[in-house]
Amino acid sequence: MHYDQSFYILNRDMPHDDNPPLYKELLFSADEVDARIREMAKEIIGKYDPRETIFVSLLNGAQPFSSKLMRAIQLQDSYFHPNVQSMIVSRYGPNREPGPLTLVTDLPPSSRSLSGKRVVLLDDLIDEGDTLDFAKEHLLKYGAQKVDSIVLVKKKKGSSLPDGVSMYGFEAPDVWLTGMGMDDERLGSEGNRWAGWIAVANP
Repeated sequence: MHYDQSFYILNRDMPHDDNPPLYKELLFSADEVDARIREMAKEIIGKYDPRETIFVSLLNGAQPFSSKLMRAIQLQDSYFHPNVQSMIVSRYGPNREPGPLTLVTDLPPSSRSLSGKRVVLLDDLIDEGDTLDFAKEHLLKYGAQKVDSIVLVKKKKGSSLPDGVSMYGFEAPDVWLTGMGMDDERLGSEGNRWAGWIAVANP
């Protein structure tokens, strides 16, 4: 049986049956996201020494971005071997009620000695910047020499980059976003988190 792949590609993001649309407005297509991540990977290769750098992915939001970024780095330089660890920082309780930022999951014990190391935080989005600031202060207590942040999306909130953000992929309006790590729970658990595009979420 022959499947029309072009029909599938054109219609995969369209609502099916009674399902709501996945987003209100597409900002950056999956192809645009992948192209920008390749550019960021090239810049990272030229800027950081993998022997002296630890990349820390802030889960769950940074997972898709981190995965694509590390793959792009390896494709461009197979001798750049990134050390990637992860942390979970959250301000939400078990019922999604907001509260103060807390460290849910720390670095593994074997990765907590950061004396003389440069740490690069990876995240999907910077809004107010408090999550990155919280994670940065925590890592500095482990002796990190310097903590940079690389984010996929920066919201348009002033002309200057927030302190510590060394690189970002896209600038987006100050609205609720979805895709590439940014979930929409109204569509289901982890809704849109692993979508390759970035869009304005449904109102």
